[in-house]
Amino acid sequence: MIKTKSVYHDKPEESDGIRILVMRRWCRPLSKEKAKIDEWLKDLGPSEKLLTDFQNSLIIWDDYQKRFQEEMKPKTALLKTIAEKSKNQNVTLLCCEKDDKECHRRLLKEIIENIDS
Repeated sequence: MIKTKSVYHDKPEESDGIRILVMRRWCRPLSKEKAKIDEWLKDLGPSEKLLTDFQNSLIIWDDYQKRFQEEMKPKTALLKTIAEKSKNQNVTLLCCEKDDKECHRRLLKEIIENIDS
C-alpha cells in the first residue's frame, strides 16, 4: 500500500512502513531522525522550474499535473522499485505540503499505483 503524508503536519506511525521524502530540498528545521525518514529521493520532487511556476501562479494545477507527469517519465525504473516495495509493505511518500489536494506526492502515488510492474 502507498500512503502520503506531510512531513511537518502528520506524525510518523509504525503503519507508515518505509517513509520516503520526495522533495528536492531538505525540510528545515527537521532532522532525518525526528522525521523518521528512511529514504530521501530528491529526483521524485518537481523540478525547481515547475515548482516556481506553480507557486508564482504562472501555471494552473492542470498544467502542473501534466508537466510533473512528463518529468516522471524518465524515472520509471525508480517508480517501479517503489511499486514493488509497496506490494510487501506500506510505503509512505512525504513532502512538506499540509494537504495533498494540490501536491505532487498525491500525483506520484497515482503514477506509482498505475505502473505496469
